Amino acid sequence: MDPLSITASIFAVLQATKEVISYLKETRGAPKELTKVYEEAKNLAILSYELKDSLAEQDPHDPWLRATSKLAVRDGPLDQYKKVLEVLVSKTTGHGHRKIGQVLAWKFIKEEVMTLLSQIERIKSLVQIALEMYHTFVSHSYRRVLLIVY
Repeated sequence: MDPLSITASIFAVLQATKEVISYLKETRGAPKELTKVYEEAKNLAILSYELKDSLAEQDPHDPWLRATSKLAVRDGPLDQYKKVLEVLVSKTTGHGHRKIGQVLAWKFIKEEVMTLLSQIERIKSLVQIALEMYHTFVSHSYRRVLLIVY
């Protein structure tokens, strides 16, 4: 998978994340679980931007890129995260009476949101691992260049 395809997957995820973050940011008196979802989504968005920026610098034949491209395969971590966000959007957004009903029904969807939160945390860990691999790869490449120069 080429860097542009992975970047497109990241953009789709970031757009969905933006929608969830925007809604949760405006929700006053949100249950602590939704506040936790907001924080995790924000943190994963930051990591996703870093991942996107790292991809821009890569050669398509780079070993790190080949490994990282697995994040963007169909039903892979980025696709799963996008689906989690879509479920969150469907569960948390609404207008007028629907919104009031959702606040009252919170106790019924709390467990589901907690399951989604654990999925977000797992995916965040995978993105962090990919970024750590990237930094290790860059560090080793830099050392090889220094050895060749000296």
